[in-house]
Amino acid sequence: MRVPRGAAKSPFGLFVCLCLLAQTPARNSDGNPDRSRDLNAVEAEAQRHPRSFTFLQDLTDRIGPRLTGSSQEAKAGEWALQTMRAIGLQNVHGEPWQLERGWRRGYARCELLAPFPLELRVVSYGWTGSTAKRGITAEIVRLDSDALDQEVRKNSGAWAGKVLFLTPKDPAHSDAFQALSRLPGFLQAAVRARAAAVILHDRRPGALLPHTGPLGFPGRSSTLAVLDIAREHETMLARLLDSGTTVRVRIDVRNEFTAGAVSSSNIVGEIVGTRHPEEVVLLGAHLDSWELGTGAIDDGFGVAAVLGAAQSIVAAGVKPDRTLRFVLFTGEEQGLLGSRAYTRAHQRELANFVCALILDWGQGRITKLPLAGHSELAATFEELFRAISGVAPVQVAAGYLTFTDAFAFTLAGVPGIAPLQDSQDYAMWAHSAADTLDKVSPEVLALDSTLLALTALWTADYPTRPGSVWSPERTARELRQQQSSLELLGLWPFQG
Repeated sequence: MRVPRGAAKSPFGLFVCLCLLAQTPARNSDGNPDRSRDLNAVEAEAQRHPRSFTFLQDLTDRIGPRLTGSSQEAKAGEWALQTMRAIGLQNVHGEPWQLERGWRRGYARCELLAPFPLELRVVSYGWTGSTAKRGITAEIVRLDSDALDQEVRKNSGAWAGKVLFLTPKDPAHSDAFQALSRLPGFLQAAVRARAAAVILHDRRPGALLPHTGPLGFPGRSSTLAVLDIAREHETMLARLLDSGTTVRVRIDVRNEFTAGAVSSSNIVGEIVGTRHPEEVVLLGAHLDSWELGTGAIDDGFGVAAVLGAAQSIVAAGVKPDRTLRFVLFTGEEQGLLGSRAYTRAHQRELANFVCALILDWGQGRITKLPLAGHSELAATFEELFRAISGVAPVQVAAGYLTFTDAFAFTLAGVPGIAPLQDSQDYAMWAHSAADTLDKVSPEVLALDSTLLALTALWTADYPTRPGSVWSPERTARELRQQQSSLELLGLWPFQG
């Protein structure tokens, strides 16, 4: 964004300049949008009245964790509807979808009995079962998590009544992705073999702080008790077992499944376009979270940034040419369930989607914009980031991010763009009790919210429609290199 030379010498001068520009009409004499003035108006509004951190405080400290299908998630949905209406968005509504069954975490306790007593730090994975009432006492058997198919074939006959401890035989060369993809089939075999429970350390970094997460995509569940364990305790158990020591534990787990399906809702609001209202630029994040913490960085940060972006655009009085649609998805943590339900429900409309910009990469500053294979968008966004280089440097990059709601749109042929963020310790904190508001910088959140607003508005007002929507045939062809991994995760939607 260019400003008069003298204004950049002080923050006050820059602010005054932006305010003056914001008061001028945002259209040229021919009626076309003056994009620089619109951008200036939105940035000035974002600086004057930053709201994103207030949104995040409301979401995390008033509502708290938001497990998909829970009463807390429904409460968060009502909050999001009220917030969108208060901002002044149009067509605010919820779009329900069905989750196969709901789940509620109870408690998980694990005590080492032999060779010595010690309380072990564990938590249940999502959508996993319970032990018998009053718990079980059992011996631990170590299995190679990188060779689960072979373990089932060779050793499952000896698993009855045992706690199966999954850890890589060679941690330095472990393939955590392959282990995760084979886990659902392995758990079915463990149930048939009448195993007592499973302990599997999540490969995220961390100290004495276990993580939770899905058993696999999409929406996998197990009636067996499946526990994550703190890394230090995992390595201790592995060391004892490798030395030939008999290891016995007492495990008591109590979780609950619903008897049937439960409803969840994606929350939607719009700023309807003035010239091409049928063309849509989507800006989104996911409203659901895991419930060990309060979901501040995964993905309350994204939710707050999106709502802050909407607030800045509406308050600036900017009227985009194309429709800006703001969507807060649910079910992301269970395998992009809400966003995939959304793309199915809007199948006939997807040809009019320019792109889906979805923020879900932690609590850091936006540094890159990967184009999900749509290289035709590169010139559009490079032009933008040159224009706003004074706000923050952002690079345009190639590549895909497969485990965010943006990828649901990529699979549907729409450019699904998940901005990369410089989020240190994100993997350590997300899905754990450490995912709380204190990890978030208000200044970084405000900056990312501003960048989202400017990127969405630039795309919505671009003189010619940027990008393209691929046919299913081309999408399958472009993603062919990822087919095997996506099939393993149950995310490959194409035939043949």
